[in-house]
Amino acid sequence: MKFDKPILVVLIGALATIPYELFTALMVYLGIGKYDVYELCSLIITLDRPNLVLGAVGTIIVASCLALIFYYSLEKVGWDYLKMKSIISSLISWLILEVFFMWLIEGRKLIPYRPINDYYVELMGTIIFGIVQGLLFGKYLIKNCVLAENKG
Repeated sequence: MKFDKPILVVLIGALATIPYELFTALMVYLGIGKYDVYELCSLIITLDRPNLVLGAVGTIIVASCLALIFYYSLEKVGWDYLKMKSIISSLISWLILEVFFMWLIEGRKLIPYRPINDYYVELMGTIIFGIVQGLLFGKYLIKNCVLAENKG
């Protein structure tokens, strides 16, 4: 049986958004943050009306694409220190996407500027995403890749 790694990578990227969303939703519930990650992503689509479903779809698409980029970069730089590389790539992606979001949504005053706490919540959520993604890559990709190559 052929092992389809890119599909598994996309699924891992999508699944890694769930703990990220749970953390940011908890922080919003506790009054620490203003938007959870799905709501924040939906603002790119709706501009000023946060929506959980649209945000989930958008976040999963972005996370899946970032997971694919991360996977193909790992093939070039190696699989050692996987969790650390996953966290660092997630943080770099967060920074790039945050600049894009600021320019597209907040910079044009479509929504009021978010409180600084919201940035810290998203930063911590991104670290959680990176940890979960690294753990899932290590558990399902490295193990299954070795098994598939040995059977091959």
